[in-house]
Amino acid sequence: MDVPARARHVHADPATLHDIVRNLVENAVNDSPDGAEVHVAATHDGAYHVMTVSDSGPGIPEEDLARVFERFYRVDKSRSTPGGTGLGLAIVRHLVELHGGHASVRNRPNGGAEFIVTLPAESAIGAQHRSASAP
Repeated sequence: MDVPARARHVHADPATLHDIVRNLVENAVNDSPDGAEVHVAATHDGAYHVMTVSDSGPGIPEEDLARVFERFYRVDKSRSTPGGTGLGLAIVRHLVELHGGHASVRNRPNGGAEFIVTLPAESAIGAQHRSASAP
């Protein structure tokens, strides 16, 4: 993990962020060979928080990159763990967009995939969550 102190505080719904991170990390682990590394990093530039989850697996075929966030879409059923529904990344995209953000994916130059989640520093859901928990 590579998350500097200023990128550790995101104004968003904690349960939603948990679901986003869990889905991305589970996918990276499930679609990588044994012993592969999964790297989670985050940055903050004042206006946006950017989180990346990358793996050292086989990557995603170019023709599938544009479709991985579609509901029920599975890149290669033989690579996925049994019981996968193809909903995890669609859920990620939906939750990120609820926060006013964007989710994308690309292949890494040396192999593996990298998922990028960009969230505005002040998301609407985060503001709602803070006001709901305020006394």
